[in-house]
Amino acid sequence: MALLSSDDLDRVLSVVKVRLREALSPVAVYFFGSYVYGTPTNDSDLDLIVVVESSDLPPHERDARAYRALRGLGVPKDVMVYTRAEFEERAALPVSFERTVKTRGRLIYAA
Repeated sequence: MALLSSDDLDRVLSVVKVRLREALSPVAVYFFGSYVYGTPTNDSDLDLIVVVESSDLPPHERDARAYRALRGLGVPKDVMVYTRAEFEERAALPVSFERTVKTRGRLIYAA
């Protein structure tokens, strides 16, 4: 996959936000990883964390819904869906992946 230009990335993220809002009604969407940290390569994907208020679905089913919503974008992606409680609990830990995403990632959508 070729590296996305800044304009292409903005266009893709606009579509991502619309599709995720329609499919999951998130309270927040974080964009993180090499594109955000300024180190993208031709192998870079879109790294996203979607935070929903609550869900009775197991994590793998939530993730599957997000992937279905983003099907056909033509861009590789890695998407994880958390409930607000799950994400906040993990982000509160001094050293956690979620804390890094919350502090270094880019909040691209907030309800």
